[in-house]
Amino acid sequence: MALSMSLNALGMGESGAVDNIVGGEILCKKLMEMGFNKGAVIQVVKNDSGALIVKVGGTKLVVARGMAQKVMMREM
Repeated sequence: MALSMSLNALGMGESGAVDNIVGGEILCKKLMEMGFNKGAVIQVVKNDSGALIVKVGGTKLVVARGMAQKVMMREM
């Protein structure tokens, strides 16, 4: 079984599947509306400084570091 890590632990070009969201109800709802549902495959486009740019399906999204810290991923 793969260990969970936060989204911002993934490097540029790496992908993972959403395992869990560790946060309040409002944050969970917002992230789920953006496509961060359990099992969704997320690819990191940019992760250097500031916000992350990720690809969810065919859509690129900007995610604040604080939000990304709460998205737990399984490495693929």
